[in-house]
Amino acid sequence: EEEEEEEAATPANDRKAKAAALKAKRDAETEEKKKIAMERLAKKEAKQRSLCNLEVKPWEEEQDLMELFAKIKSTVVRPGLAWGENCSLKPVAYGIKKICMTAVINMDISMDEIIEEILEDVFPDEIQSMEMLNMSLL
Repeated sequence: EEEEEEEAATPANDRKAKAAALKAKRDAETEEKKKIAMERLAKKEAKQRSLCNLEVKPWEEEQDLMELFAKIKSTVVRPGLAWGENCSLKPVAYGIKKICMTAVINMDISMDEIIEEILEDVFPDEIQSMEMLNMSLL
């Protein structure tokens, strides 16, 4: 009788073992697919860039804004930041004009930090304010 019970239990145990092995294999395949998908997403995010529209207001009306624009582009340089080639000058008030310019940044760069650096450290005596008007994904 014991031998019959063992033989009867063996096919059930085999099925359980096969099911467990199959589940482990599926789990490993799922984990591998997840890993590949996350790597692909990380690569895609690393390539994503944003276009930022900026306004720069000077302290004085006599200030040479085209020279200031060139100084911003040549002074504030870092990987993942590309300043627009051109800018436009628009009137603000009382003869003062503002610089309207663009920059393209990688997703891992903060334009807010760049603006803060420009206002506080690089050009505090030349720029009254600098604002990002909008940002859009490229």
